[in-house]
Amino acid sequence: MKLKSWLVLLVAAAFLFSVSCKEKEDAEGPEKGEAKAKTAVVEKSEKSEAVEKAEKSEKKEVGEKEEIEKKEEGEENEKAEAGEKEEAAKPAVDLKVLPEAVLTAFKTAYPNAVIKGASKEVENGVTQYEVESMDGTLARDLLYAPDGKPIEIEEAVAAADLPAAVKATLAKDYPGYEIDKAEFLTKGAVKQYELTLKPKILGVTIDPNGKVIK
Repeated sequence: MKLKSWLVLLVAAAFLFSVSCKEKEDAEGPEKGEAKAKTAVVEKSEKSEAVEKAEKSEKKEVGEKEEIEKKEEGEENEKAEAGEKEEAAKPAVDLKVLPEAVLTAFKTAYPNAVIKGASKEVENGVTQYEVESMDGTLARDLLYAPDGKPIEIEEAVAAADLPAAVKATLAKDYPGYEIDKAEFLTKGAVKQYELTLKPKILGVTIDPNGKVIK
């Protein structure tokens, strides 16, 4: 009888312990759930703040970049305007330095040309008048006598427009050279091409027939 009583007591104690543990778990369950929920909310909030900070940072960088671009564009516009104002502020060519005979001779010979420069020169006691001009894309410099007679004419020439005889001489006597600058000079009855060659700078004068003068 005593053994059975002890067994009954043990079983009852085990049952009570089991019930007690279950009640404790049930009591802690909501608290643990609430804690997990709070942790999830905090983590979500932290993630939202991080995303918001990243977006703000990105927007700030984009804004700064746009501001820099606008500033650079403004500076370029200011430079362009300054250049235009400077160009406009340059004094016009004083054509009064040219005698009427010279001005008339030039306008008659080159009606579409624009005078870019005009000056008076005296060499060895001889007075001459220089006229720098642009005829479309063609640069032309002239020297006139006071009576309007042309003394010397220099005209820029494209390499492709040189006479075939001049091209042949260049290919034969100056292989490996390229034309850097070409001008056609007319001085009285003398007509010749003054050329500057490269890569090694070399000046060559050739007549229209391809003869090397110097």
